[in-house]
Order: sequence, then C-alpha cells, then structure tokens
Amino acid sequence: MGNYNEIMIEDIEELIKKAEKIMPNEDLFIEVIRDLIKEEIKEYIKEKMNENPNIRKELREGILKYVNAKVAEAEAATLILKVLGELGVVSLPPEIKKDLLSNFYRTFQKEIDEVLEKTL
Repeated sequence: MGNYNEIMIEDIEELIKKAEKIMPNEDLFIEVIRDLIKEEIKEYIKEKMNENPNIRKELREGILKYVNAKVAEAEAATLILKVLGELGVVSLPPEIKKDLLSNFYRTFQKEIDEVLEKTL
C-alpha cells in the first residue's frame, strides 16, 4: 500500500502541474468579466436610446462633434509642424532639406493615420 500512495501523490502533483499550465490565469477571467460588463452597458444604452429618440440624436451629435474636434486637432498639429519644419529647414542645404522634409512627412503621415483610426 505504501507504494500505491507514492504513485497517487506523484500523479496528483503531476495533475496539478499540468492543470496550472492549461488553466487560464486570473487575467483571462478579469478580461471575460470586463467583456460581460461592457455587453450589459451596451444593452442598457441601446434600451435607453430606443426608449428616447432624443438621446440617440444627442449622442450622434456628440460623436460628430468629437470626431470633428479630433480632425481639427490633427489639422492644427499639421500646421504647427509645417511651420516649425519650415523655420528649421530654411537654412539647410537643398539635399539635406529634401531628405528632412521627406522623413518628416512620413513620420507625420503615420500620426495622422493613427489619429484618424482612433476617431473613426
């Protein structure tokens, strides 16, 4: 019987080790709970919007204002960066100026894409 208990303990320890590897960690459970809460909130908002069309209209207006503000922010950043770029590159040799403006544009284009992706 002593031999049987040693085998059982080893099997249980192995089972626990294997279970730890295949069981999801607590972060996964927290993420699932957050998703469930988000779904409940979405359903609540949809229900209230269906009950009151004014809420839907105001929400739509708010979203449009938000998106337009983000676009205006990107435009302002573009203008500021353009002016700063012009001020900084006026005295540079033409070949360096061309490379700098090209790199500057590529960098800025990436930021514009990120802003638009977040807002739309």
